[in-house]
Parts: sequence; structure tokens; C-alpha cells
Amino acid sequence: MLRNARSAGKSHFRLTLPALFLALPLGAAGGGTAVSADVLRERVERLLPSAMETHDIDLWLVFTREEAADPLAADLGGGDAVARMALLFDRSKEGLRKTAIAASYDVVPLEETGIYDEVLSYKSEGIKPHLKKFVTALDPQRIAVNVSRDMPIADGLTAGMRNYLEEVLGQAIVARFVSSEPLVASFRGRRLPSEVEILREAARHTDRFIRNALSRAVITPGVTSEIDVGAYLRSQTAELGATVPFISVVAGPARGHSDPSDRVIQPGDLVRIDFGITLNGYSTDLQRTAYVLREGESEAPPQILKMWETARKAADLQIAAMKPGVSGNEIDAIARRTFEQAGFEGPPHGTGHAIGFAVHDVGPLLGPDWPERYGTTVFLKMEEDQTFAVEPILYAPYEGMGEINIGLEEDVVITSSGAEMLHEPLADLILIR
Repeated sequence: MLRNARSAGKSHFRLTLPALFLALPLGAAGGGTAVSADVLRERVERLLPSAMETHDIDLWLVFTREEAADPLAADLGGGDAVARMALLFDRSKEGLRKTAIAASYDVVPLEETGIYDEVLSYKSEGIKPHLKKFVTALDPQRIAVNVSRDMPIADGLTAGMRNYLEEVLGQAIVARFVSSEPLVASFRGRRLPSEVEILREAARHTDRFIRNALSRAVITPGVTSEIDVGAYLRSQTAELGATVPFISVVAGPARGHSDPSDRVIQPGDLVRIDFGITLNGYSTDLQRTAYVLREGESEAPPQILKMWETARKAADLQIAAMKPGVSGNEIDAIARRTFEQAGFEGPPHGTGHAIGFAVHDVGPLLGPDWPERYGTTVFLKMEEDQTFAVEPILYAPYEGMGEINIGLEEDVVITSSGAEMLHEPLADLILIR
């Protein structure tokens, strides 16, 4: 799925199927069943300590409240906070210490998550004396707070709440604040083994649904519309008990990341599907392209074949180079270099992104150094157990049709030795006879 892409228009589906799922914070994720409290607790216990150590964070302070909730509060069991709530994670000699400070009516839900070693309650005195006492006694040198220019989910601390923290803690301590952006990329961007297995299952279903959709079992040239193909994908997803976070079906010239329209698929069309499912709170993102053969054709025209082979080569080279310690910018450069060597321009957007709890999740963006579009996220380093969609989309003019594009997107997980596919890769351009 293209990051920051906009739909070209809306369409009405012929079948009554679940509405689009909008990606929510981890604790509120949808699709089958939400991420469980046990998983939330295990993520904090297993992933957060190493993330804090890697980025030299002494204290992570997540400060939230009703109607201006920090998007990461749900990941940490505080998504239903009413009054001011501080979720505090500090590195002590004994390991990670987890403390929450909350209004008396917010205490029980926090305790029931099992995440926190201690939940401190306040009443009429407010949170101020408790938070000041805790942080002053700890005397942390590097305090991560959720303020980020380039990573929205790590930008949950409102201006008013930051001003309040300055009032509570004093300028000397506030001067130790650092952005939580790299910490969040490491903590939220990594997956537990059980989470990888859910994504693997979801990716295999997604790949199967798309391959079936791009076949004569679903598409009859001259009869079947983009909407019909989209309805098939939605029905298959519903039967699985999952939901559809997004769907794009485009036949013919490129139309960006468009919803399916009533355009009827014809011989000679390229049909591109960009589609994912959300299963048990985890989202996939794959793209596949098919060519509809004209009468007398046994393969796609040479230019389309060249475009396909170039996109496939770029994806293979990107995936082969993905490993811990490599930046997203380095992986994006591989695709652009491959395109240029074949005589094509690079895409006007990145060539991959993190997936997981959302279709566009937290982690290094596989993108160029375009500061005003992607900021510093392209320079984040890949880490073991992060999951990505790799999508080197190739655009080019074709036979007076304007611009066409080859959509190819594969889902992978980063291991200690490199990237591992979560599903069967697409070896050849799909042909619809």
C-alpha cells in the first residue's frame, strides 16, 4: 500500500460486507479478536527492556488523559484513562520497573492488565505531588517522552500536557527530555514469535485471496468489474473471520491507490490489486499484478514483461539486503538503482514500510532522503523481529495509454541473518487467459 496515497474516489459495493477497518492502536486493534492483555504484558516484559537499553533511555514517561489520549497508551493498558495518567518505565538495577500513577477511578483497570509493578492512586491532590516525587527520587538523565516530528504514533504528548510537565517537574528535569521515536520504533515495531506466526498465517491467506481473484475463476474479461473483484476479496476475508483495512483494484492505466470502480476489465488490461487483511489484530499488505491476454497472445507484451522483471529483480535485491543494522534508506536505494539501470525512473514514493498492528506501522521507512516528506524515519535501522512490506512499484508510459504501473509487494520478517518471507513469493507475472 502506498504511504500517504489518496483514493481517487469512492465506490459502492454490490455485496453487503464488513466496512473498512481503520487501523487502531495495538490495544484496540481489530480483526477477529483484539490483541489480548497477555500479549500486551508480554510485549512490555520482553521487548521494552532491550529497547530502552539500546537507546540509552533511563525513563519512558507516557502522559495521557481523556479526549487527548496518547496513541501509545492503549499498548500500555492505559487506553481508557479519564483523568491525567502517567505510565512510567524505568531501568533499575533489578531490571525494568513499571509504575502507573492514576486517578482513583482509573486504578483498577490498570491493575487488571498485570503490566505494572505498582499503581499509585491520587484523589483531590491531583497527580502533581506523586509524579514529582517519583521522578525526583529516580533522577533519570535521559527521559523519553512522546514528541516526534516524523513518527505520528510517537507524538502523543500534547503541548498543554508538556507545559504541565514543566510546571510539575521543573525546567532542569524537562531539559532531559528526548524524543521517544527510536525507542518506539524498537518496542512497538518488533514482534513476538507468536505475533509473527499470526502475521505469517494472515499473509498466506492474503496472497491466496489475491491469486484467486486474479484468475478466470473470478475475472471474465468484458464482464467482470473492479468492484466485482473487490467484493470477492471482501467475501473471502469475511469467511476467514478477518477484516479488510484497505483495498485497491485498478484495471488499465495507473490511478494511484484507488478504490475499486465500476470499470469493466478488458483484454490487454493490467489489473493491479493492493490489499491486506487484519487477522486477530495484525495487518498484512500485498500487491499483485496480472495481465489480461488478448486473443492470440500467449504472453504479455515485451515492455510489460520488462517492467515486471525489473520490479521482481528490485524486490529480490531489496529482500536479500534486509537485515539488522541496515537503514530503510539503504534498502530503498537498491530498488531505485535497479530501476535506473533498466532505464526507468524511481517511484515518487517510498518502496516499503513496516507492517503489523497497522498496515503502515512503526519502524524504518524504505524511502529516499526527502526530508519534507519522510523526515528521519528512512534512517532508522532495521532490527530483528520487525516486519515489513517491500513494494518497489514501477511506473512508465505505455502505448498511448498514459502511465501504467507494476504493483509488487511482499511481506517479510527480519531475522538475525536476514529477511524471511511470510508467504510464497510471486515468481511470474500473472496471466489471465
